[in-house]
Amino acid sequence: MNHSAILQGSSTQLVNQLVFFDEERQFFLKNYISDDSNERNKVDQVLCMYTSSLENIIAEGNPESINSRVLIGSQVTLQYQDDGYEEQYTIVFPHLTDSSKNWISFLSPIGLQLLTTTLDELYEFVVPSGPIKVRITEIKYMNYGEIDR
Repeated sequence: MNHSAILQGSSTQLVNQLVFFDEERQFFLKNYISDDSNERNKVDQVLCMYTSSLENIIAEGNPESINSRVLIGSQVTLQYQDDGYEEQYTIVFPHLTDSSKNWISFLSPIGLQLLTTTLDELYEFVVPSGPIKVRITEIKYMNYGEIDR
């Protein structure tokens, strides 16, 4: 297996995401987020943090850094702290969401909170059923961060 080619493909996707959010962020927000300015501002802030993380990962050029934070295209394993149960999600763009594969939109309640989280950290996420405590036990960038314009 050619790890260099895989990493190059991943880097290309991350650069494409960076360009997309730079050029089309407002259009994207208008099409996917309600007119509620609080919600739109929250998502915009998360996207600013996300693009900053992408810039750092791309600048480092380190193969490990692509799996150091949850990105759009990452498969992440969560361990629920109340019962130890583990579950995997892949964070994707909204048009790629597929519940049968546990592919969730980065705009979903948990997807938005997962973006840029790091390995082995404990987090408390607020979801519709109430707050949950989880630990991120694994992050793998899976090349599912394609942009469909």
